[in-house]
Amino acid sequence: MDKRITELYMYIFSIKEFDHEVVKGNLGNNRGELIWRSNLKHLNLYESLRGDCDIIGWASADDPSNILSLLKELKSSIRGKGEIVHSFLSIYQRSPYLKNSLNIEKQINESRKKYIIAYPMSKSNDWYLLPYDQRKRIMDEHIRTAMTDPNNKDILSYTTYSFGIGDQEFVVIYETDSLYSWMKVTEKLREVEARKWIIKETPILTGIRIE
Repeated sequence: MDKRITELYMYIFSIKEFDHEVVKGNLGNNRGELIWRSNLKHLNLYESLRGDCDIIGWASADDPSNILSLLKELKSSIRGKGEIVHSFLSIYQRSPYLKNSLNIEKQINESRKKYIIAYPMSKSNDWYLLPYDQRKRIMDEHIRTAMTDPNNKDILSYTTYSFGIGDQEFVVIYETDSLYSWMKVTEKLREVEARKWIIKETPILTGIRIE
């Protein structure tokens, strides 16, 4: 299997600005150079809708050393102008509960969705002690509920894994053009059985794309 698909590293981060708009302008103007210097697959930037940070970033690379290079570039670029508030490292792989294929790099680079929603997530220990067939049945309901919801017309989802490399087990990332539609789908998913094993889904980072 293609290494780029099985080992695509994801990095979600947020930055608090000390001076309004300074870091945003700096990163926005130098986004292409950051991608080139760190050998990234992509780097999207968003204005944060949270009160504790101003900018949200979403990067991907096929080697963790490239994520480290980005982190060093960020720290150098924002020194004295801002600080990193949140950061989540994870690895993308296809869900064991899904069979269809996805060209993840192509989808990310071609998407121009307005909003990002990203957050760390963990499940209780009891979840992993359930037989696989039972977990698959539960997740099939979760996926079916999301996919068939009438509000789910434009939402792109990326489940990424961080077992042993972060403080969480998953980092889930969504792109959408409608926060209202996203909220309605999420509300419906609160009714499915899979919710019983979720123990953490914060902080939720929500942002508007910076073009």
